[in-house]
Amino acid sequence: MAGTVTPDMASLLVERTLEKYAKDYFPRLGQVSLAFRGDRAEKYHYDKIRPLSSARSQGKDMVVIEGVSQKTGATSLYRIECNSWNLIEVLELLEEISPARVG
Repeated sequence: MAGTVTPDMASLLVERTLEKYAKDYFPRLGQVSLAFRGDRAEKYHYDKIRPLSSARSQGKDMVVIEGVSQKTGATSLYRIECNSWNLIEVLELLEEISPARVG
């Protein structure tokens, strides 16, 4: 079955994402922004996310960070994933934590 993700594969992806983020992204929080994965970018209006926190696993198949939308200024939880090119991408907005700042 091509395209099927097994529980073991999901766990490996979570580990790879946590390691990559901790090594290459977290130390440079003020300098990086994350893009939504290509197939989801239009849904999120091609927003870029400025990460604010370390990454943490949520369940066995998800990694989340706190970040700020560069379009709205709202702080939210985002699901991230390390892609096949070893880059971190945002998959979805999970929960808005604080509303956008105005002015």
